[in-house]
Amino acid sequence: MDKFSWVNRPSGEFRGRKIFGIIVIVLTGIVVFWASENNWFFSVIAVFLMVFASSRFYFRTYFYADDIGVGEKFMGYSRTRKWKEFRRVDEGNKAVFLSTFETPRRMDNFRGWFIPTPSSEVKEFIIRKVRETHKPK
Repeated sequence: MDKFSWVNRPSGEFRGRKIFGIIVIVLTGIVVFWASENNWFFSVIAVFLMVFASSRFYFRTYFYADDIGVGEKFMGYSRTRKWKEFRRVDEGNKAVFLSTFETPRRMDNFRGWFIPTPSSEVKEFIIRKVRETHKPK
């Protein structure tokens, strides 16, 4: 029984983007503070919303894949899906996209799942599992 688990945090990999993002978040807070006539409450809300919007970049996401399916845990939220739910897998450079549709559709972004993979071994395992469980008729 194969089981893989890994952690994804893009801010650790892209230092320049991390620093740029922090500068943008701080400047947003300053501009909102100035534009709202020195109301610190709106500034704090703006910074909170910016951090929330970029949370997948700054905070860790834990992924796992085994013979049953794939899952993730992020800030107290977890989700799992079984391999039989996916009908298509698209391979990227350091990631895979799992889709519930056999052909690309507009709903892919809402029904599919983008999974960053740390190694080619994990990527090949995910691709093999999706193709094994859903063989076209």
